[in-house]
Amino acid sequence: MKCAVSDFDRTFYVDSRVSPRNLEAVRAWQSAGNWFVIATGRNEASLRQLLDEYGVKPDALILNNGAVILDREWRELFCKPIGKETAMEVLRYLHGLDGDGSGVSLRHYKVNVLSGAGTTTQKPCSGDLTIDEAGGLEEIVQIHRRRPDEAYIRELCRDLNTRFSDISAYANVCNADIVAHGVDKSAAVGWLARWAGGFDEILTIGDSANDVRMIREYGGATLKSAALSVQALAMRVVEDVAEFLERG
Repeated sequence: MKCAVSDFDRTFYVDSRVSPRNLEAVRAWQSAGNWFVIATGRNEASLRQLLDEYGVKPDALILNNGAVILDREWRELFCKPIGKETAMEVLRYLHGLDGDGSGVSLRHYKVNVLSGAGTTTQKPCSGDLTIDEAGGLEEIVQIHRRRPDEAYIRELCRDLNTRFSDISAYANVCNADIVAHGVDKSAAVGWLARWAGGFDEILTIGDSANDVRMIREYGGATLKSAALSVQALAMRVVEDVAEFLERG
């Protein structure tokens, strides 16, 4: 039995859709007795809506860049939140930088922490909070920062990783994804494999910096649309997830 692990946005879900070709390839892959796993920076609520829309039922889900792992019935297998004190230190530091605001993923939903000016670059979610109100949040699994400036996001992640030893910040195109230190997709894949009792082969595919370790450690693939820096680390460069699965 093989296990294929795919990033979601810009890998499986491209241009705001899952292609019929990718859907059919996943059905064939699972029908052959293999596992198909989604590994994403998204939280449960935003991913579940899209997977239900397309009728996709992964055998497991790696959410929030590895901070949460669920089984095929969306039951929790693993969860590692950021320590509360650390999370608030990070949020207050980000709060003092600019007017971007921050997103905060809790286990089952996401809220936005507004800037001092009451602004945010985050998409609407379950509600907006002030930085002081955020102090009442429990079990923060991921902090999000969004700006359509990839260079800025990369520099922000470097800054955060230098300043805070208890978190890991990943540049995900226009998003900075901040989780507990040591949490990432690759570690989650390893945890899932041990929980499942092992696989004959693990295949991975992704397109961004938060996929790099997973690609590198599992001899993974990436897409022709991915950055050249990601393509340089991949064993294979493919057109889409369908080609990735068909080539096994």
